[in-house]
Amino acid sequence: MKEITSRYAEALYSLKRDENKLLDAQSEVRELKKVLLENPDFIVLLDSSYKSIDEKIDIIDKALKGVDEEIKNFLKIIVTNHRAKYIIDIFDGFNSLVNEYRGVTEGLVYSTEKLTDSQLKKLTDTIGSIENRPVELRNIIDPTLIGGVKVVINDHIYDGSVKHHINDMKSALLK
Repeated sequence: MKEITSRYAEALYSLKRDENKLLDAQSEVRELKKVLLENPDFIVLLDSSYKSIDEKIDIIDKALKGVDEEIKNFLKIIVTNHRAKYIIDIFDGFNSLVNEYRGVTEGLVYSTEKLTDSQLKKLTDTIGSIENRPVELRNIIDPTLIGGVKVVINDHIYDGSVKHHINDMKSALLK
C-alpha cells in the first residue's frame, strides 16, 4: 500500500511543482481531505463495485465543481485505477512531500478549547525555535487534558497539559 500511495503522491507533487503551484495545491488538497474525512461515505461510494467508472467520474464532476481541474482529473485517475480507498493516504503523502520541499514540519496541538490565532502563532513560533525549523500546528480539541496544551511533532511530545502534571504528581507520590 505504501508504494501505491507514494507513487500517486509523487505524481501529483511532480505535476504541481513543475507548474509552480505547490502551495495552492497543498491548500486545496488539505481542504479536500478535510471534506472527505467529514464525509467518509464519499470515498466508499467512489470505491464501490456497484457503480461504473463513468458513474464515479460523473459523481466527482458534480460533487467537486469548485476544485482545481487537475486535482479533479487526478482523483478520476485514482478512481479509474481502483485506488479510491487510498485517497487520504495519497493526500497525506503529497502534503508531506510539499512540506519537505518547503522545509516545514507539521504537528498537532491538543487543547481543551480552540486556540486563538495569536495563541497558535505564539505556540508555533516557540515550538519552531525549539525544533530549529518552521512548524505548522493544527489545533485539535481534547477535553481530557483538563487544561494546558500538548504538542506532537514527529516523535517529539511537548506536554504542558494539566493531565500530564497530575500524572507526574501521582507518580511522585506513589514512589
